[in-house]
Amino acid sequence: MPETIELSVNSLILRALPQLPLSKSLSNRHIMLHAVSGGKIALPELSDAHDTKALLEIIKYLPSKANAGDGGTTFRFALAYLAALPGYEGILTGTSRLCERPQQVLIDGLRALGADVQCLNREGFAPVAIRGRRLRGGELEIDASVSSQYASALMLIAPMMEQPLNLRFRGELVSLSYLKKTQIIMQQCGVQWDLSSTAALLVANTLKPFALQPEADWTAASYWYAFAALAERADVNIKLLKAQSVQGDRTVAEVFRLFGIESVENEGGMQLLRNNARVDFFRFNAINNPDIVQTLVVTCVGLKIPFEITGLQTLVNKETNRMDALCKELAKLNVQLEVEENKTLRCINPQPDFSRSLVIETYNDHRMAMAFAPLVYKVYTLAVRNPSVVDKSYPNFWRDVREAGVNLAVWDD
Repeated sequence: MPETIELSVNSLILRALPQLPLSKSLSNRHIMLHAVSGGKIALPELSDAHDTKALLEIIKYLPSKANAGDGGTTFRFALAYLAALPGYEGILTGTSRLCERPQQVLIDGLRALGADVQCLNREGFAPVAIRGRRLRGGELEIDASVSSQYASALMLIAPMMEQPLNLRFRGELVSLSYLKKTQIIMQQCGVQWDLSSTAALLVANTLKPFALQPEADWTAASYWYAFAALAERADVNIKLLKAQSVQGDRTVAEVFRLFGIESVENEGGMQLLRNNARVDFFRFNAINNPDIVQTLVVTCVGLKIPFEITGLQTLVNKETNRMDALCKELAKLNVQLEVEENKTLRCINPQPDFSRSLVIETYNDHRMAMAFAPLVYKVYTLAVRNPSVVDKSYPNFWRDVREAGVNLAVWDD
């Protein structure tokens, strides 16, 4: 993939049939349950996202030096599984950025359950050396204010433990929708959790064969909602996208009604059409939906809608500091975002200068590339650096964009 691509359109009318990836977050959980069940739970078709491929390779081949790439979920799920697997010995690492992301909560939790996990460079960070053993289970309190992935990782390996796991959450629980996703999928497979905002209590542990079902990824769908909102007219059809989904980001359909996009479910998936709605001020608490924040911010700016989005405390520890990245890139359009306590993004009067040529730095963050791409319908010219970063979650994104009528030109860097 080239270092920079330039996007342009010949028409402001969008017609698209994107082939969304299967849900990465569901696929990662399916891999874990397949492994934890000893193969009783068959693997369905999986996402082709790099994160999912990396997790599958680690869980399947158990390499003595495992690399999770830059996937936070990949690293945390793999760490939990390998630590609970008797006889495994090896090192788990990732990219330089992943090695900067905090893992202390999960490491401490695993150690409290009897795991042998040693940090090789800095305490609380990758890389780690692991000697797998059967974990005790029982009572465990963890900090739930950093990431729900820690709790999901522990819930997924609970069937491997000697005793039922009773997790207690300390602090404000973030991304509850992802824990509910873990709960629902495990329930389908015979593992019952009593889940609340303060605890996850294992009440039944009878893994049974179950045919897990793949779904299109709702977070990936958010970019097509943004394309539809920023185009002059739009007709987008997305296959395998289900309104009744366990994915928390299904809220995208409800949210984008405020931006003029109606979702019509049909036999094959979802059709996106324009309506005449347009909210005057957009308010949203993203505590359970952090992965759609960049899409929402860019859409608001593109439509010149004032906004306040709260619940953003997890964004600083993603693939990049996403709040900082948004501020820097939107400043190129003369839009100043107000950041409050690393929890809130606000813009009371967005007046973007669309006459400018916009070159987006992606900061090695797939969601920066995809969230800004719909601005092709607004700015004078739009270019995206390091476009291949989308491979992390949506490898065919640029193909779908091209097939939707957007021109892609390679820059001679």
